[in-house]
Amino acid sequence: MTAHPLGFAGPAHQTARTRHGWSKALHLAPDLYPGVGGKRFRANLLQQAYAFAGGRGAAPVLIADAVEMLHAGSLVIDDFEDESLNRRGQPALHRVIGPARAVNAGNWMYFRALELAAAAVEHPARSAELVGRFITVARQCHEGQAIDLATRVGEVTPRQAQVTALAISRWKTGRLASLAGWSGAHAAAGDSPTLLAVAAFGCRVGICLQMKNDLDELAELVAGSDRCDDLRNHRVTWPWAWAASELSDREFAAWQHRLRRSVGQPAAFRPLAKDLLDATRRRATATINARLDRAVERLTGATDGSRDVGPLAEVCDALRIANEPTKAGALL
Repeated sequence: MTAHPLGFAGPAHQTARTRHGWSKALHLAPDLYPGVGGKRFRANLLQQAYAFAGGRGAAPVLIADAVEMLHAGSLVIDDFEDESLNRRGQPALHRVIGPARAVNAGNWMYFRALELAAAAVEHPARSAELVGRFITVARQCHEGQAIDLATRVGEVTPRQAQVTALAISRWKTGRLASLAGWSGAHAAAGDSPTLLAVAAFGCRVGICLQMKNDLDELAELVAGSDRCDDLRNHRVTWPWAWAASELSDREFAAWQHRLRRSVGQPAAFRPLAKDLLDATRRRATATINARLDRAVERLTGATDGSRDVGPLAEVCDALRIANEPTKAGALL
């Protein structure tokens, strides 16, 4: 983690007093700073990709911080757009400082991520390549978020639910995880085939991460959590996509009708969440674990078995689900 990950431009902004002033104005929660809070999944993926591509020791901290900063900014904006109540066990930022300042802080984090990435590599051409990648991924994540915001699960066919869930996951979570893997390999000066292989691996694993996040929100709601953003906002999530493949068109339409009737407090969504979780648990487990296995297999094949994929395979282990969980909490 960098000494001052927030960073301030110009000599006049380097004193403790002015740093405090900027921090107070942005009012970023401490666990949104790079290196603090969260699961650090992308930072770990970046580190393992760095080692996979031949890097020694720790990956450049500025690049890891840049990825985490970009992710943290997206959380602030997502929470505002979803009208989320909480994030990581505390009130969402827009509830603490208001939507205008929260959006400003989230946008600031995007630009700060680019600044960190630009400072991470001295070679001009390689630095430009890294920053260009960050810009492209940030744009793609926003396009995925646009699909997420514009689509309601009650308005799609079963086939559309499956296609949309994949598109959202690929453009949002998948692209950001791909950026983490690619950036780690790029920092180690990996060759083009290695960069492509790690980027593809990151995207595949990122899709699984979104699958598990969607599943976890349902499981947590069933277990008593008040977080029901996906159901309350009628998001097209993976449990709905899996249900679409398990149910007849008529049954799927009946579940869509149940969702439209479930309004108000989280308790109103809990029965639907339980039924949706029960109906898709087995398919979710099989799908996530199989996709993780294929991601590792394809990474191995792309490198002709000449590189040790073990550390990157271990990144997948955090997303695997036991084949027969005995209760909703076992998925968490």
